[in-house]
Amino acid sequence: MAKELAMHEKLEVHEVLIFKTSCIAKSKVFSGLVEDDELRQLLEEDIKLSTKAVKDLRKVLADASK
Repeated sequence: MAKELAMHEKLEVHEVLIFKTSCIAKSKVFSGLVEDDELRQLLEEDIKLSTKAVKDLRKVLADASK
């Protein structure tokens, strides 16, 4: 059973979605600039996790709109 979100909740999810999207962009830029392999791996892991978070947040918003 899908839970209906209030408008302020949808806006908060949208705000987090925008934040995570900007985190992905920032990590992608920095991963191309860093020389340290360990830092590059951390950035790539952040990209992977943030991408999953964006996908999940989009699903939450899509389900809330039904």
